[in-house]
Amino acid sequence: MNLLRVFFREERGATAVAFAVALVPLLATFTLALDYASVNQTRSSYQSVADSAALAGATASTTDTDEIRKTRAKNWFDAMASSQRLPASDINVTVKDGQVEVTANVTVKPMINMIDLGNYTVQVRSVAMISQEVIHRVLDVAMCIDATGSMQNTINSVKARAQNFSTDLNNALKARGLEAFDHMRIRVVYYRDFAVDKGPVYYPGWGWYGGKAMSTSDFFVQPAKKSDLESFIGSESASGGGDEPESSYECINEGMSSKWFTKGNPIPDTAFKADEVYPVIILWSDANALPIPHWNSINSGQYPANMPQSETAFRNKWNTSSVIDQKNRLLVHFGLCNANSWSFARSLDGYMCGGSLSDGNTNMINKIADVMVVRFQNRLTRLAK
Repeated sequence: MNLLRVFFREERGATAVAFAVALVPLLATFTLALDYASVNQTRSSYQSVADSAALAGATASTTDTDEIRKTRAKNWFDAMASSQRLPASDINVTVKDGQVEVTANVTVKPMINMIDLGNYTVQVRSVAMISQEVIHRVLDVAMCIDATGSMQNTINSVKARAQNFSTDLNNALKARGLEAFDHMRIRVVYYRDFAVDKGPVYYPGWGWYGGKAMSTSDFFVQPAKKSDLESFIGSESASGGGDEPESSYECINEGMSSKWFTKGNPIPDTAFKADEVYPVIILWSDANALPIPHWNSINSGQYPANMPQSETAFRNKWNTSSVIDQKNRLLVHFGLCNANSWSFARSLDGYMCGGSLSDGNTNMINKIADVMVVRFQNRLTRLAK
């Protein structure tokens, strides 16, 4: 019996040893499961914090420089992590291409130290689109004005409205529920006919034509330089032109070649950069347009060197982002919109008929504001997909 008892005691010992051996992988599995759950919980918590920090950085502000966005995002991340008593982390915030990106790395220790499996590294990333609830916009207007003999009423009308152009336009935008422009510039291009107008020269069959084929100004900031704008507009009077078709496409080309304000550049006298730029060419004419190319104009000795000499080349220039912003470019035409000579202009992306010449003379501001209604696009702050 004693031997039998010893045998049973030995049997129980073997069972205990076997159980102990079997317990090791069970404990390891249990530990891994707990650690896995803990790491996932930590990752989920940090992802939530990173998301809220990215959104905080992207939210609109009156001082929305890149560095302030970075600081705001990081401070929000640290505050949220601290409030949730999360472990310290290595955080990085970047602002680029209209986005705030928050990345963070954190070392997580295992919950149970019974089995040393080392520490875990949790990585999270969140990207938010910069808020466009407040978009800082710049408007550049190149006014193409037909200055031939029948256009004096239009010149007088544009001059009369130049004094309060920016104020009136921004008020018209507000009346339509749109934000005012942060910055506005206007330049003027007077045009006639390169084939005929060469200064004070006598042309048999046409008589004396003293007007220049084209007169141009630089951009005038509005309203600061409104008196200069008014003076330039008043410096020309309607004359010249000879035959009825005029060098209208050459004027559009001059407007298209303007030194437009560039998206992302600082807006003068503000703390902002231009989120959106609106390059707008407005053309007034009661005449048809000379075709592209027009060889008498080209051979006149004064033809613009940068004028494309085919419709294809002209369209390619119009569609070049380095020449003119492709998103918000506009060509607004007051005059003979439906005439055959304007069919090429009508085919250009961004062309809009503002109405008759009379519409442009009497209701120019409202017509331009109406055009802007379809161009203003607000984007809400959101996480990137």
